Amino acid sequence: MTAQSQDVQNTSHNVSDGYTTNSPTENPYSSKMTVANAAPSPPSSVSETTAAREGVPISQGLAKDGSLQCRQSSSGVLGQLPELFDANIAAKIWRVAASVLQEKNPPDHFPEYVLTTGPSARKYTLREADFWTCGFFPGSLYGILERSIKFPHKFPSSSMSSELDKDALRKELLYLCKSWSEPIRAMASRTDTHDMGFIIQPSLRADWELTGNTESLQQVLTAAQSLASRYDERAKAIRSWDKLTTKKHTITNLEEDFLVIIDGMCNLDLLYYAGHHLSSPHLISIATTHAHTIAKTLLRPEPTRSQTLPPHHPPIQAYSTYHVANLSPNTGTIKQKMTAQGYADASTWARGQAWAIMGFAQTYLWTHDRTFLDIACGLAEYFIARLETAPECVDVLGTAPSQHCTGRYVPLWDFDAPILDTSFPLRDSSAGVIAANGLVLLYQSLSSLGLRGLAGRYLDMAVRIVRDTLELCLAPDRWVLATREGAGDGDGKKDVVVDVVRVPSEGGGDGDSFDAILMHATANFNEFDFRRYWDHGLVYGDYFLVEFGNKLLRLGLV
Repeated sequence: MTAQSQDVQNTSHNVSDGYTTNSPTENPYSSKMTVANAAPSPPSSVSETTAAREGVPISQGLAKDGSLQCRQSSSGVLGQLPELFDANIAAKIWRVAASVLQEKNPPDHFPEYVLTTGPSARKYTLREADFWTCGFFPGSLYGILERSIKFPHKFPSSSMSSELDKDALRKELLYLCKSWSEPIRAMASRTDTHDMGFIIQPSLRADWELTGNTESLQQVLTAAQSLASRYDERAKAIRSWDKLTTKKHTITNLEEDFLVIIDGMCNLDLLYYAGHHLSSPHLISIATTHAHTIAKTLLRPEPTRSQTLPPHHPPIQAYSTYHVANLSPNTGTIKQKMTAQGYADASTWARGQAWAIMGFAQTYLWTHDRTFLDIACGLAEYFIARLETAPECVDVLGTAPSQHCTGRYVPLWDFDAPILDTSFPLRDSSAGVIAANGLVLLYQSLSSLGLRGLAGRYLDMAVRIVRDTLELCLAPDRWVLATREGAGDGDGKKDVVVDVVRVPSEGGGDGDSFDAILMHATANFNEFDFRRYWDHGLVYGDYFLVEFGNKLLRLGLV
C-alpha cells in the first residue's frame, strides 16, 4: 500500500461537522484550484467573455465602473430550459428506435455513441446487447413514455401545423418500449458485471412502474440478487470489474485483486429498491456496506472548503474522487488507486465525480444516513468549484440574439487534464447532466430537512449546467412527431401512422442529421486505453438529460 493510499484510508469521514479529523492527503492536482475561490470576486474590469459567462448580454453585464453585475434570473426553471421538453427530444429518440427496428426486431445491438467525423459520422454506433450501456436507450424511450402517461402537458401535442393523435402516439411508443426492452430481460441473471442497475432499471423498473408488468418487477429483483452475488464480505465491497487491461495496467487475478470503481455507486439503487420490495435486510446491508467502503477508498478530501454557501450554513468538506481502487480480496486493504478513463491516477475525472454525486445522493435517500448526504454535498461542492474556476477558454460567445457566453458549466472531460486546444477544450457533456441529476436529488433531500438555502443552491447549479449543456451541446437538427391516417386493413378500419419529420432550419440548408440529442461527450480519453473515443454523442448523456427533465416534473418544478 502506498503512503498516499494509507493516508486516505485512515481519514475520518465524519463530515457532518464540515471537517475531517486529520490533514487531507496531498494531491498533486489540488494546487490547480481551491474551493474557497470557487466564486471569485468580480475584477475591476472584465473582458466581454468574462461578463458574458454570467449569462447576461455583454451590454448589460457591466456596471458603470466596469465591474461585473451578477444576473438574478426572474424566470422559472422552464423558462431557462425550453429545449428540455421540446418535441425534438422525443422525436430524435423515436427516430433512432424505429429506424433500428426496421433492420432487426427485437434488436441485438444497442446505441452507444455518435461520432462527428469518419465513415460512420453522425449515426449511432451500435454495441453488442450485453455491453454495459445497453439499458440506456430503452430507458430513454421509457422516459418519454413516462411523460406521455404522467405528464401529458409535456408530451408533444402538435406537429407544426397539425394536431397529433396522442392515443396513437402512446400506443406506438409503448410498442417501441416493449421491443427495445425485450432483449434486456435476458440480462437479469448475469453475474459477470456490476452494472446491473444501469442495464436493468432504466427500462424494466420503468416498465413495472408505468404498466404494472409483474414480469418486469421479477426481473428487477433477480438482477439485484445477481448483483449481490458479486459482494465479498472480506473486502466489504461488490467487485466492480473482473479485470483491467490497458497499456499501463494488467490486473486479471481474481484471487489476488479486487477492483472497485466510483461508477458502481449508482448501481446500489437497484439493491435498495429490490431490498425493500423483498423485505431483504441482506440486499440493503450489502448496498450500505459497499457505500461505506467506497467512501473510505475512493474519496479524496480536499484541503479547502466552500465560501459560497448560503449565510450561516456551516462549512462543507469538499471531496474529489479516484476512479479505480484495487483491493486485497482477503482483507480489503488498498493495494493501488488509479484511473481507467480519466487523465491520471490522481486527477479528477469529471464523469467519475458526477457518478459519485448521484450515487451518494441516492444512497442517502434510501438510508437517511447523514454521512452519505454530507459526502454527496462535499462531492457537489468540489464539482461546482471546478466548473467555476475552469480556465476562461471554456467560455464560448453565443450567437445573436442572446450574445452571451455559455459553456462554463459544461465540464471539461477531466478537471486536471491539460487543455490541448484552447479554442475547443475537450469536454464531457454526459458528466454535466449526470451531475445535474445528482444535484436535483440533493435539492430534494435538503428541502425535506428544511435546508432550503443549500437546496436552492444545488437546484440553481443543476439548472445552470443543463442550460449551458443545451446551449452548447444540443445537436442542431430538429425533429417533430406527426400522425396521419394510414391505408387501413381492408375492412374499412383505418390505422394511424406515426412519422418523424425534420423541421426546416431557419437559415435554410438543413445539413446532416445527428442521431444523438447532445454532442461533446467524451467516453474515454485516457492515453493508455486500447479504445479511446471523444467529442461525440453518447447514449447515457441523452438518457440522463431526459431523466433530468422527468425529475423536475416529478418534483413539480416545471
